[in-house]
Amino acid sequence: MKPSKPQFNPTEDDAWKELTKGIKKISQPEPPSSKPLIIKEIKPHINMSDVYKGNALDTLELNVTDNIDNNTAKRFKREEFPVEATLDLHGCTEDQAYNKVFDFVKTSYIRQKRCILIITGKGLQKKDDEDFFATKGILKERVPLWLNTPELRPLILSFRHPSAKNGGEGALYILLRRKR
Repeated sequence: MKPSKPQFNPTEDDAWKELTKGIKKISQPEPPSSKPLIIKEIKPHINMSDVYKGNALDTLELNVTDNIDNNTAKRFKREEFPVEATLDLHGCTEDQAYNKVFDFVKTSYIRQKRCILIITGKGLQKKDDEDFFATKGILKERVPLWLNTPELRPLILSFRHPSAKNGGEGALYILLRRKR
């Protein structure tokens, strides 16, 4: 047996109509489209003239701290600056790594990070005819070169390989210039 629908008697029906006669339906916003919203990637931008206004910068070499004061150099060599951001490049192609390094260093500088770590990996070892085992570490070789480009060099004071607990020769411990 079907349940019966409630029936309004004529007086209730009239009362309902009287009660709702001044109510107007609110227009509903259109439902969102099924297409995902695409937001263009925002690349960090730094006006280099605001970063460094001194003489032309020398090329940075691994473990060289000549361009910073003695106290800061000692602290940097002892790894007393805490690592505030880390980028791991394992599994990246050279092109992917290049873009990630640039974005990472610029973003870290903009966010006023002082010390960052880039993990390059040590590279693969493969059998070579001349050298029995020749190390092949493309990113290990390239990242220091990228850090010396005109876009990144003004942001960086020094870099070195950290201790073994932080990646050793498969990483770079980088001291960034202060954002002022």
